[in-house]
Order: sequence, then structure tokens, then C-alpha cells
Amino acid sequence: MAGWIWWLIWGGLALSALGVWGYILSSMGRPAAKLAKSFAKLMPLIEGLNEAASLEVVLEHPESNLADSPELLQAERDALIDRRRKRKEVRARSLVSRVKNIKLEGRFKDVR
Repeated sequence: MAGWIWWLIWGGLALSALGVWGYILSSMGRPAAKLAKSFAKLMPLIEGLNEAASLEVVLEHPESNLADSPELLQAERDALIDRRRKRKEVRARSLVSRVKNIKLEGRFKDVR
């Protein structure tokens, strides 16, 4: 009589273990299906990336400018330095205007 009780207990444990495994697999299957849909959307992009990576790039040496006139090169360099200086001035002006427009009334309430 005691033998069939053990069969029932172990059978119940086995069925509950199968149920838990089924629940775990189904809960993992839903995100996996969403991931598969996302992967399907990415496949054309991956193929394009692989095609771009397979292309061989030919690099050429830059032309020598030692024969150019020093005045022309200095003029290009001066223009570059002038553009950089103007960008720095614009940035400095914008930072100063941002600092001037800071409202301190509400920022430091109840600071001890």
C-alpha cells in the first residue's frame, strides 16, 4: 500500500517539474520571437555592411606640395587659423551669454 503512494508523489513531482520547464521555455520563447523579428529587420543592413567591408579600398599618396608657392600655403594657413579663431570667439560669446542668463533664484533653495 505504501508503494503506490510513492509512485503518486514522484509522478506529481515529475509532472510539476515538466510544467515548470514548459513555463520557463514558453516565457523564454516570447522574447526570442521578438528578437528574431528584430534580427530579420537587421539582416539587410548586415548584408550591406558585409558588402561594404568586402570592397577593397585603394589608397593613394597625397600629392607633394613642395613646389607650391610659400605665399599661397601661408595664405591657406592664415585662413585656417582665422576660421578657428572666429569659431572660438563665437563659442566664448555663447558661453558668456549662457552664464549671464542663469537664474539663481530657484536653484539654491533650502541649501544648507
